[in-house]
Amino acid sequence: MISLWFILSLTHLIGLGLGVGAATVKLVLLIRCNSNYEFVQVFLKVSRTITRIIATGLILLTLSGIGWILMGTYFTTIFIIKLFLVGAVWVVGPVIDNVIEPKFKKLAPAPAEQATPEFIRIQKQYLLLELLATTLFYVIIILGVLL
Repeated sequence: MISLWFILSLTHLIGLGLGVGAATVKLVLLIRCNSNYEFVQVFLKVSRTITRIIATGLILLTLSGIGWILMGTYFTTIFIIKLFLVGAVWVVGPVIDNVIEPKFKKLAPAPAEQATPEFIRIQKQYLLLELLATTLFYVIIILGVLL
């Protein structure tokens, strides 16, 4: 018989693959936009789908983590730090999606147009926040391995 621990572990791993994988893909595509402004329109077409995959992964990670807590996982220092960082991802993600990305989209240059200074500024903010969120995911993985 399959145990609840197994189901939670499998859900956590699937969420991890979806969340971290999609966050990495989004970051790489955003870096590509930095070196090629014509790629921005391609990025904008796929970014919403990638964001949904990140959110799905984060939801699966969070729900399985809550399941483990309800089953009696001990609150060690590393685990508490990990929970804090997960909370940070939950805060940074909506800031990216609801504040930065709409500005990025609005200011994005059309094909064969020059990027404006405002676009370049928001692009740097976007890249910085995506880098932060993706790095947090990887730090969370390292902490999870240490548990």
